[in-house]
Amino acid sequence: MGVMNVGKRDGVTVSDSGQMFARFFTEVTLEAKRLQLELNADPMKLEEIERQVLELFGHGAGLFLTGLIAECMKQPEYQARCEEVRKEYPVPLKSGEDRQIQIRIANGFTCFATTRYCAPIRKLGDDSEIPGIDIELTQFGFSGGDSPALVSKVARATAIMPLALATNELQRDGIKLDDSVVDRISSQAAKELLTVRERNVELLRSGELVAGNELEGKTVSVQIDGARTRIRSVLEELCPIENFGKSQSEATGKPSLGRSKEARRRAMFEALWREPKVITIYVHDSEGRRDKSTQATIDGTFGDAESIQMIVAMHLHRLGAAKAKSISFNSDGAKWIWDRIDTILKLAKIPETVAIYRILDVYHACENLNKALAILYPEATVRREVYRELRTKLRDSCWEEVANRLQADYANRYPQEPSQPGTDLTVDQKECLRVINYIRHHGKEGHMNYGMYRLMGLPLGSGAIESAIRRVVNLRMKSNGIFWRINRGEEMLMLRATVLSDRWDENRLIAKQQMKANQKLSLPKLETVKPDEVIPATSA
Repeated sequence: MGVMNVGKRDGVTVSDSGQMFARFFTEVTLEAKRLQLELNADPMKLEEIERQVLELFGHGAGLFLTGLIAECMKQPEYQARCEEVRKEYPVPLKSGEDRQIQIRIANGFTCFATTRYCAPIRKLGDDSEIPGIDIELTQFGFSGGDSPALVSKVARATAIMPLALATNELQRDGIKLDDSVVDRISSQAAKELLTVRERNVELLRSGELVAGNELEGKTVSVQIDGARTRIRSVLEELCPIENFGKSQSEATGKPSLGRSKEARRRAMFEALWREPKVITIYVHDSEGRRDKSTQATIDGTFGDAESIQMIVAMHLHRLGAAKAKSISFNSDGAKWIWDRIDTILKLAKIPETVAIYRILDVYHACENLNKALAILYPEATVRREVYRELRTKLRDSCWEEVANRLQADYANRYPQEPSQPGTDLTVDQKECLRVINYIRHHGKEGHMNYGMYRLMGLPLGSGAIESAIRRVVNLRMKSNGIFWRINRGEEMLMLRATVLSDRWDENRLIAKQQMKANQKLSLPKLETVKPDEVIPATSA
């Protein structure tokens, strides 16, 4: 049976919340006199005193919660729940042995808990990676000795702001933790959320993922796009004697990737641009705007295109997209997205009764049109007039007229074709032909029927995913001097997406429940760098 102690390891044994409330009342009575004298002496110290009072009552909240936990642990129902979890665990567990650990509660309040840890029963040759479990603390949703409310507070802080700032803000709120502890807590919270996602993907593959009803009867938009983030490789130590006075490229024989100027360092890493893929799934109204009465789903990964494909399909299935009224896929011209829509629909088990629309983002279409016109019409005044005319035609679904006009203008601009087959075209010629083929391809595929889509109340742009990328990635993960190890970047991407989609409490509850059932973490397998996914700095 669990035992709680406050003060020190062999300190006061906690019996119930009443005992702790009495202890706090004594402490606060003494502090009240000091605080009153301090405020009387200088009323301008009110802000400082406010912080002291909040910290004092945070300490009191910790004492009170410790009493609640201690009393709960004595209940027969609680012990029965512990035994039930032990018996239903994926691997056989020992009956357990008591151990005392330091735990953190509420506003960083620390105390000591003697709880039962059940190790797995290992048989000869058993290579199972499922760990044991603290059968008692897990009942409350503790994670690595930290209470669920503390984990949420710390993880959300690091998701919103850089680590050093998050630590400072937490300390101002009375949570005295150093950078390493804050980083560890947020990393563990992210790993638990990623584990839930990976388990859901595996359930989708096996056909066991339960479909929900959240999107039943709704008009749904799915948007996918890639962002830009710099990642770093493992630090490579340099011998200071052999490489004295040498720059990075001189010492390694490789170019100084990711740096604008050379510097002499004892250790270095390669900083490369990587494309995290981000998705958003939301319900839109009859005018194509997001229905703000419903919650959007935002997610992302540093994995490859197949990874994001499975994630999109998993979310569509678990949200009940099979019962939706319609699903529109809004995207730019990236081939890796369009080529996977059919597979996503198949994996998500979307029936033919659900109307599916594939829509090329009208703003990307107009942007590409303008790129061609910038080459064909060097005169800015003329180009603007032609652009307005062709943009209107494009929005009215007259894509073929636009493509024919560009083709004719291209022929007038470049009447001479290369004299011999295989002769290289100029960069401008290639760009013009690319835009013409781009418009013809998407037009023939039905991705540019904007007039019809507008009448049907479907979204024509991909502003939702552009906004998601800006909020999830750019405002936290992409800045001067910021480099991410690939796994930590994946964790931060998960934390940011969960916070900004306003699904934090919902997803954290699921994570706590799943961790109670199985402590094994299931994390995405990410390659440090794939040559085909390294993005030149100029394009970022």
